[in-house]
Amino acid sequence: MLERLINLSWYGKVQWTWLLWPLSLLYGWVVKRKRQAFLESGKTSEPVPVIIVGNITVGGTGKTPVVQSLVRHLQTLGYQPGIISRGYGGTQNEFPHLVTTDDASERVGDEPYMLSRSLSVPVVIDPVRKQALNRVLEEGVNVVISDDGLQHYQLHRDVEICVIDGSRGLGNGQLIPVGPMREPKDRLSSVDFVLSSSKSVASSSVFTIEPVCWVNVKNGEAKDLGELEVADDSLAIAGIGNPNKFFETLSELNIRCENKSFDDHYPYSESDFTGDKRQILMTEKDAVKIAPFAHDDMWFLQIQAALPETFLSQLVVKLEFK
Repeated sequence: MLERLINLSWYGKVQWTWLLWPLSLLYGWVVKRKRQAFLESGKTSEPVPVIIVGNITVGGTGKTPVVQSLVRHLQTLGYQPGIISRGYGGTQNEFPHLVTTDDASERVGDEPYMLSRSLSVPVVIDPVRKQALNRVLEEGVNVVISDDGLQHYQLHRDVEICVIDGSRGLGNGQLIPVGPMREPKDRLSSVDFVLSSSKSVASSSVFTIEPVCWVNVKNGEAKDLGELEVADDSLAIAGIGNPNKFFETLSELNIRCENKSFDDHYPYSESDFTGDKRQILMTEKDAVKIAPFAHDDMWFLQIQAALPETFLSQLVVKLEFK
């Protein structure tokens, strides 16, 4: 409930979070000090290029699909990418940790677990990104992508990519907790690339999220988008930063069913679905947590981020000059 009330203020007309303006000023001072210390520390370098894929707002922006598509593109060019992440939401307490098939999403975090499963590249989690980077280099990678970490200034970076949810933009444009901003809006002028899922954001390259197919959560069976018969009483669930994005995608696919949203990183349990044998549709991020107790008629929508060719070409040029 609190999360929804905050979002109404950040992205709507109920501006009650302005009461927290003094905290926002304090947060802004801390952010400014951290970035200034980074700029004054002098640039270091790593043996391989380091790409940060992050955002300047709280919540989901489409960052993880961008990482997936970026990894696949670099692989086609002969690169051997590795991924580092904080491992947010996981219970793992020994770091750095290389994600393996023996792990579970609740241990390493749903996004690192999903990236490891879907890409089959080394994924290392550690709240201290520098330690994660050192560990993933041991896996023989020649380019490192940090899933999030734009504000983690202890981590060296050769390329910064900021991803923006075009449907929500920057909200009221204010810093936490008055608004959703992790850093001031002018931070966008210092990153190498701004990717947005809508043309509504100025000075950005537009990427699109494209549905690929339906995948059975329990057995991995894949069906074309039009091949899955969706029942009238089906249930669509989403525990992501912006659940409405998933529900809007279903609507675009002419799927009409009951929608139920959960908090981002929601820790699903079997009790959430006790006695519910309906067809249930979900995101891949939900599926990695539900898989251990999935029933036969649960499906996740596999998606891909279509990245602009101009952006990909310019990125490769930067990597070549590393």
